[in-house]
Amino acid sequence: MGKRSFIHNIAFVFFMILSLILTSCSEDDGSGHTFSMNIENNPSNLDPQLAADNESIMVISNMMEGLLRISSSGGIVPAAAERFEMSDDGLVYTFYLRNDRKWESKADFSSYVTADDFVFAFQRIFDPETASPYSEDYMCIKNGKAVLNGILPVNELGVKALDDLTVEFTLEYPYFDFLSLLTKSAAMPCSRDFFASTQGRYGMAADECASNGAFFLYEWNFDPYWDDNYIIMRRNKTYSENTYVYPYSLNFFITGDASADADTFADDDIDCYITDNADEKLLSHNNSNSWDIKTAGLVFAPDSPYFQNKQIREALARSVNREAYSQDLPECITAAFGIIPGGISVQGKSYRDIVPDRTLSIYDPEAAMIWENALRSVGAESLNNIKITVPDSFLGSSIIYSITDRWRNELLFDCGVEIVSQTEYEAKLSEGNYDIALIETSCGDNSAYDFLKYFYEDDMFSGYYSSELEASVNGIKTAVSLTDGTEMISRAELSIINDYRFIPLCYEKEYLIYSANAEDIVYYPFSASAYFGEAKYYG
Repeated sequence: MGKRSFIHNIAFVFFMILSLILTSCSEDDGSGHTFSMNIENNPSNLDPQLAADNESIMVISNMMEGLLRISSSGGIVPAAAERFEMSDDGLVYTFYLRNDRKWESKADFSSYVTADDFVFAFQRIFDPETASPYSEDYMCIKNGKAVLNGILPVNELGVKALDDLTVEFTLEYPYFDFLSLLTKSAAMPCSRDFFASTQGRYGMAADECASNGAFFLYEWNFDPYWDDNYIIMRRNKTYSENTYVYPYSLNFFITGDASADADTFADDDIDCYITDNADEKLLSHNNSNSWDIKTAGLVFAPDSPYFQNKQIREALARSVNREAYSQDLPECITAAFGIIPGGISVQGKSYRDIVPDRTLSIYDPEAAMIWENALRSVGAESLNNIKITVPDSFLGSSIIYSITDRWRNELLFDCGVEIVSQTEYEAKLSEGNYDIALIETSCGDNSAYDFLKYFYEDDMFSGYYSSELEASVNGIKTAVSLTDGTEMISRAELSIINDYRFIPLCYEKEYLIYSANAEDIVYYPFSASAYFGEAKYYG
């Protein structure tokens, strides 16, 4: 072992011992604990207007505070803003900031958070030199497109500081879910002075990050040639004086591999981990948060002369009896009658609570008649040598066999099943080497728009283009009211279902599993991140 590595390992052991000492000092109210969690990869950067990977967003969500945030119940609540007003026409939002929020940094930077910090953050999103991946998401802001294209300067963007504690957003057009956009990491503030002081390295190291949230970045150690990489965050004292932060600190261990997280959790080396596979025993012995974030279903080879026939797809879809297989599914899977999973929300409410899915996909015991007519229309007596390609990681294989049994009995269609490794599965989909494939759909953001646009943008659906679907999905971004927005989402979802291009089968959960001694860890499933500011630990 080299001298450099030896010294570093000694430091890491000291850090672990210190963490254990601090952890053992939790107060009766659950405060004072050091929460530990593994993250698979090193954050790419901690610049909120640029960071897009889950690990970066995990750290940013604990380090930064936007105008609004998502509460533990999933609703949208005030954060750095104490209140806001919206004009009658839905074009102007005025936010009134708290006067007790300050920046905290290892670099000894200290300043009150002002409206200009939010103005500068949004100017950076649209500044062409920033190349932010989030500009499209906020295109409803007035002059956003013109600023991004270099036609107007950034100070013409529709985000203005009316005074130190008042920020005003003017929109190009009303957008019913604008408030949700202000809970995203990209909408976090950025101090002009601190940004300038980092000389182009903003968000790249502990002393080049400033926090206005529950924790500040105390240490960020990463070297690809070392195994003991980690991030330490400490309670932001100024923030906690006004909005109490229960944990003393957070430890994120950068492991490079998430496969051992369950074992590390079982050994009490970490307090929580994220998984898509949780059984009843695990859930009964621990606390957890879970959301449906994926929808698994069947897609057809777009260049197949048989599956280009809508009646064939319809007969197969209408022969799927979800009630028949819903009783025998693992804990992490539920039958899906629609496409959008329950984790997708609009205005802080689950879309599936607003628009239930039970009547969207209907089992038809008379589907055999549709099947027979469809076969005649393509000049075939039957379909032979057809298989469903399924990745071996899919936890609902019993669904596939239930469906093929019903097709065999009701349609006299003998469809095979091939379960393949993930590598082979990805190759088959990439090459179009499949008849019918099981796919799992999700998106990197809590957005019905992002979830649905996959069904006309992805090459897998190139043979089933629908102008009606594209118009409905794009209509989501310009919907004025919640009613209009949910109507557009519903119309797009029904367009996919009624064209039978995708047969939804099940929703898949993702879990944040945490110790039975812990409470109030807030989980954001689409970015696979957790917020610890309100987290408590007893014991």
